[in-house]
Amino acid sequence: MKYVKSYFLKSIMLGISVLTLFNCSSDADDSPSPDPNQNSDPPKQITSFLNISDFDLPQQDAQGFTMLKAQDDSRIVYVDNNTGDDNTGKVYAVNDPEIGTAPFTPNNTIKPFATIAAAQNNMRDNEADILLLAAGGVWNESLKLTHGKSDEARSIYASYGEGKRPELRTGFGSGITNLQITNVIVSGIKFWAHTRDDEGPYLESFDPGGPGFNFYNGHGKPVLNVLIEDCFFRCYKGNVITGIVDEGRVPMEKIVLRRNIFSRNYNNKSHSQGLFYNGSGESNGTTILLEGNIFDHNGWRTQRTTAGMSADNGQATFFNHNTYFANAKGILFYGNIFLRAASIGTKWTANEGMNSSRDVALIDNLYVDGEIGISIGGNATGALRFQNIMISDNIFSNIGRSKPTNRTLSWGVDIKDWNGGEVKNNLFLHQKDEEITNLFAIRLNTETESSNVKVTNNIVYGLTGKPRTKLELFKVENGGKASNMTISGNYIYDSGNTAIVSYNGDAGYSFSKNYYLSTSNDATWFYGNESSISLENWRSNFESDAETFDLSIWSEPTRDVGGYLSTLGKGNSIDDLINVLYEQSRSNWNANLTAPYINRWIREGFGE
Repeated sequence: MKYVKSYFLKSIMLGISVLTLFNCSSDADDSPSPDPNQNSDPPKQITSFLNISDFDLPQQDAQGFTMLKAQDDSRIVYVDNNTGDDNTGKVYAVNDPEIGTAPFTPNNTIKPFATIAAAQNNMRDNEADILLLAAGGVWNESLKLTHGKSDEARSIYASYGEGKRPELRTGFGSGITNLQITNVIVSGIKFWAHTRDDEGPYLESFDPGGPGFNFYNGHGKPVLNVLIEDCFFRCYKGNVITGIVDEGRVPMEKIVLRRNIFSRNYNNKSHSQGLFYNGSGESNGTTILLEGNIFDHNGWRTQRTTAGMSADNGQATFFNHNTYFANAKGILFYGNIFLRAASIGTKWTANEGMNSSRDVALIDNLYVDGEIGISIGGNATGALRFQNIMISDNIFSNIGRSKPTNRTLSWGVDIKDWNGGEVKNNLFLHQKDEEITNLFAIRLNTETESSNVKVTNNIVYGLTGKPRTKLELFKVENGGKASNMTISGNYIYDSGNTAIVSYNGDAGYSFSKNYYLSTSNDATWFYGNESSISLENWRSNFESDAETFDLSIWSEPTRDVGGYLSTLGKGNSIDDLINVLYEQSRSNWNANLTAPYINRWIREGFGE
């Protein structure tokens, strides 16, 4: 009981810090609501090596959105597809009386351009110029960005007036056409490959189109100080941040994607990700921040219907994911929601040898559905490829629900080839599908070599699969090449004839003071060397201080996202959650529908 109190005190304290970031109240009640008086500054400390403050975000308003500001020398152009005229459109200075005292809410006397292309011709490169699209407007155009002057004086592409995000229907083209950009903000714009969307009225074909964006650094040109906030990227073949290796290459730095929606991005006959990143080369340690985004149904249009892993017509394959990060360095994922991935919610690989992915933190995200939550060790093999990894305070729920590739698996966190890292304070919950035949909450694979990894204070509850199928909630596989691997303080409950832990007694691992409970006979709670291991033998051979526990220590362990929505009066299912998440925007913001708020409520069900 002391452990449970301590664990949830720490979790709630982190939750309070997270809620401060999202400007939410820290009161623990059944129907939480944002507190407008709460300080909206981000937490000062998230990990020992990477924090939100390291990314130098511009000042934010009471709801946590960037406060867009003109500079004294900014040039401002307005675009309205209904009232604008390219022949009479005017370029404004900040102090021009026609726009009044607030450039982002101008007077009605302004003269906007009709087309984005004409307005863009008046944007200067390397200046803090501003292009504003009329809220609710629609254009069949892409967006080409100009470089800003500096981190403090960025070029801005956003909207003016009240209403929905302005909408760029780009068909088979790209959403943003630039490859290399610096010192820019893109805020509150919908980019829609509308002719590829079979849920819309404009579908023409599933043929590959352009990306939502494709940023890369090379030939001495950086990608630096980029903020994309409150945008919507839908039905593109993917979104890409990558680099080319050449003598003139410089590190990418401070690319921030926050509070965006990435939805139903897919490809035909080839791979596709909601967001792909390749960090080949060096980094200064603050490369990408993903904060508060929604990734839903990326990498696929439809469930696999043909043999093999063909992506024809956007079928799901195990190559496609919500996000795919290779050779990642200086990456922070914080407070995002990952839903219905083609395969993996967040996939990570390191293809350039030892420590080629390093300084990666995934904190307080929510993973729902898809086949796998986090895979961090796939593709290439090699010792100690991932250095300094933190996976903390995330919730994984209903993994395996949709079976996009028709595989019957439900994996939480898959780990391989780590050189230092922690998996702590995560919850793995609610997999009840009896068709699932391949299931685990956490797997440690030391086929090559891993070292200095801690798996602590996690909770596993409500994961079941097909009756009489051998399933393991916690798996250690291909051991023998591990050192200083510590598994302690975890609570693991089996309710479905599942082995709680699968372990062969390999060298380099230590189990201590974990808590176990199963509905099956305690002679079969554990598994190793092709046979069951009883609780008594487990204690004798592997973990002398192993404990059992009673479910009564948890007040409401069945809490889930549907139950959370019901406290808000917004439905009671995962589908309802998806529907309300698509309504999130700067003009219609509900902090209750962010991952930290949902996660906190679910965690409270495991308190007293």
